[in-house]
Amino acid sequence: NPEQVVNKFTITEEANAADTLKLRKQESIDDLKAFLKDYDMTSITTNELKKVGRRLYEDNVIDGEAFHVFISGLGAFDANGQQAETDVKYNAIALFNETLEDYLSFLESRPDVKRSQGIPEYVQGMIAANHAINALAYFVNSSRSDLSIEERA
Repeated sequence: NPEQVVNKFTITEEANAADTLKLRKQESIDDLKAFLKDYDMTSITTNELKKVGRRLYEDNVIDGEAFHVFISGLGAFDANGQQAETDVKYNAIALFNETLEDYLSFLESRPDVKRSQGIPEYVQGMIAANHAINALAYFVNSSRSDLSIEERA
């Protein structure tokens, strides 16, 4: 569903978006918003998602499993096993959510696979990627240029 922009991972509050991305300082939020100014999570390429994912991974916002989801993008490969269609724009919010839902359905139908080594970590990575992409979308789509976290003692 390329038009999907809202799902169970959608974030509607700046504090939730900042918490999801482990951003504690206003400077970190400002830096991320400046980095994201040229990206749209509903119309992004795999090459662009690789840059975004690398930034999140290097900043310890996402782990290796979630990073894998970002750099996999569309998941398209050519006959030689090389990643393909890396400059094709798509809705990453919808793709990440649909990929997770499809994989969870597959696991429910295959209990033997569900118990395999590494599967729980992979699923957690997919969930983390969904949380992250929706937090990024919140920051990208925020109409306010002065996002901040309200601190309470």
